[in-house]
Amino acid sequence: MSLIDLDKDTNVRADVQAENISTTGFDLIFRTWGDTRVARVRLSWIAMGGLRGEEEWDVS
Repeated sequence: MSLIDLDKDTNVRADVQAENISTTGFDLIFRTWGDTRVARVRLSWIAMGGLRGEEEWDVS
């Protein structure tokens, strides 16, 4: 989430997931529950290409 504007008098509950993922796009899904009240939300993403090999997952 790059922006979220919530009611200060209610609980903050949010779930963000990518669904319907394909080679041409996806849906970003924002869900709340309970008494959460949302004025606005902005979601952003970064597209990354595939790795050449499993060895490239170096996170150190």
